[in-house]
Amino acid sequence: MTTLTEFLSTADADSGVALAAARAFSEQVLKPIDDRMMNERTVMGLIGMESGETFMQSLEAAPDSVMPARVKAWFKPSEAGIDVATPSAVGLIDAMASAGAITEAEAGVLKGYAYDTVTPFSRITLHDVLLTRGTCPTIAVTQSGGYVVITTTDDTELHNPRLLALNPRTGSLVRIESFRGVSSAGAYDARVPSEWRTADLFVDDAYGVVGAG
Repeated sequence: MTTLTEFLSTADADSGVALAAARAFSEQVLKPIDDRMMNERTVMGLIGMESGETFMQSLEAAPDSVMPARVKAWFKPSEAGIDVATPSAVGLIDAMASAGAITEAEAGVLKGYAYDTVTPFSRITLHDVLLTRGTCPTIAVTQSGGYVVITTTDDTELHNPRLLALNPRTGSLVRIESFRGVSSAGAYDARVPSEWRTADLFVDDAYGVVGAG
């Protein structure tokens, strides 16, 4: 399955446009083997009784030199069926289409049974896009009594801004906590681990609405 990093590597440079494209993105992924086994009942259910019956009759009528008896047996209702994702199954279905037993469209439906269509990024946020691209803006914050309090000045998508600390040894920012469930305008707090209470602290500001509390 495509990762968000892979998708964004070729998406629009504008992160808002990339977000919309990512949410609309769909792809086919292979089903677990038990869910892609095809027998006679499956064929009938996918392309209808009439076309399914023609398919099965053509399959039964094919000489054993072309369609071995064991392959024919796989399609019996009492059998588990054939794994429709295998090259042999794809070849069988294409052969049935070439022989006119089913249409090309019906062959596509049968071969497509091996896959599920998924929308892996339908629920991502702009925050996710910016984090993945490494372009999420941050603002400096301070801690008091072991906590950082931020206020948001407007509603946003539900997200969890990271609380970051500057590692003095490496000079890089590291996540030390998150502000949970930020969406409505208001105040949110996050606890600062004791070892980071003297470090420079920052918080993600993906939507430009974060201020120090």
